[in-house]
Amino acid sequence: MYTLNNDVFSEVIDITLYKYNSIDLKIWGLIKRHYSSKNISRDNILINADDLIVIINNHFIDELNIIDSIGEGSMQNEATSIYFIKRIYENMPNLKWIKITLNKNMSYNRLVEIDQIKTIKFNIKTLRGTFRLFDHFNRHQLSAINNLLYKIGIFKDNEYFKVVRVQDLLNKIDLFLTADNDIEVITLLSSITHYFEQYEIDNPEVLLITDIKSDI
Repeated sequence: MYTLNNDVFSEVIDITLYKYNSIDLKIWGLIKRHYSSKNISRDNILINADDLIVIINNHFIDELNIIDSIGEGSMQNEATSIYFIKRIYENMPNLKWIKITLNKNMSYNRLVEIDQIKTIKFNIKTLRGTFRLFDHFNRHQLSAINNLLYKIGIFKDNEYFKVVRVQDLLNKIDLFLTADNDIEVITLLSSITHYFEQYEIDNPEVLLITDIKSDI
């Protein structure tokens, strides 16, 4: 994904920086030298979300001031990674970790045309998030949705949380709905399907939590 909306689901994301972009390379160097960053591979680093925003605030004051003074409406064709990282933090309040991928393609171009409008593309991929069923359903609905998730095969007996892939979750729901067309079942499961459709391409891991007493 590269269109940012209010996103309370995403907790771990992957963003791409480019070696042959001066600002991106500076961000990469600062992250790589930070004491808390973890090298995953030669071109991938993992950093705590709290640490990254401190780096951005400490080393890119001028860029942040320009963004604040110009306003978002004027940034359409001039936005840098600083702008998009700032937007990430504004729109993903539950973000915990960020995986940084360094792209070494010399001929990169972030400028894309969507519906004949040129805009900047910034690649963001959700890797993991949490979905607490009791935050989305009332007590009556929660009992029903729990039973359905057991029938579908997402949860087993006495399981109150489970990590699944979005595509696997959606596929199991779709398969179940082909056999059960009860309106209440369709309504409950469709609300989950609708929520996760926006993440289907990324196919992140989902921590599903059904126990209302859980401290996870």
